[in-house]
Amino acid sequence: MARIVVRKFGDVEDRFTDEVLDVLRDCYDRINGDAVKIVDLYLFEKSSTMNALVNEEKRKLGIETSAFEESYYAIHDAWHGTPRIMVAHDKISALPELVRMGSLRHEAAHTILHGSLEFYSFPLPASLVRLEEEGVVSRQMARDLLHLVSVAAKDFEVTRLLYENQFVEDQVAFSKHILEPSEEDREAWELAKEDQAFRLLVLASILKTICCATPLLKDHDHGRETSESIKKSLDYLPEETSERLLRILEVAAKFRRNTHENVHLLLDKTVHELVVAKRKLGPGQRKDV
Repeated sequence: MARIVVRKFGDVEDRFTDEVLDVLRDCYDRINGDAVKIVDLYLFEKSSTMNALVNEEKRKLGIETSAFEESYYAIHDAWHGTPRIMVAHDKISALPELVRMGSLRHEAAHTILHGSLEFYSFPLPASLVRLEEEGVVSRQMARDLLHLVSVAAKDFEVTRLLYENQFVEDQVAFSKHILEPSEEDREAWELAKEDQAFRLLVLASILKTICCATPLLKDHDHGRETSESIKKSLDYLPEETSERLLRILEVAAKFRRNTHENVHLLLDKTVHELVVAKRKLGPGQRKDV
């Protein structure tokens, strides 16, 4: 059983601490009791405190903050060499119970699969270097795109692991929750229409959520429901754009157990569908992608 070291920030009730620990311990026990030796668990009264700590740590470690940073209710990392989970009480407590459990198990699975520094540093591949040389993206945008795609690939791996270990209902609930587009998502797409580089980042951000749900498509009871949720989450995009994102998901069939290889497969497919294939459209065929 993993040793979970708890640190609290603000007024965090013991009952909430116990609830989180129960979910995490059960998850580690059911998946693989020896997969993780130690996990740091940071519990925050307020998400603003969690975000401030994360940003300060990034500054000290020299980690560039992406333009697509979000305010989550639970996150994971291994920046200090030890897997760590952070949970914001004010945000996660507002979620339905099944979604809350799904979220915590999602982070626990990340510590099992991605609990070391090697999963947080990916070299910039040739496909993105070419886009930079062609003036399609800046160096920072190339890094942001790589980050978003790597998160998408890792989220797929996490849901796959949980599904393989019979965590189904909570992962379906969690996936449906994160697939719901926010007003900010819709506004970001409106802003991105006239900027190709920003449009790539917005679409890669959308790819994160649909990749997280993808392993559930094969479920006998929830596959159709998941497919409908994914398609509904894209309904504010042009049809051609949605179709391209769905074609990108097809590459997940080639994913194996090597995260770095999966990231490169997904990135190559993303660049092909959102940049290369678009350029190949003939006169009169170019659509809004």
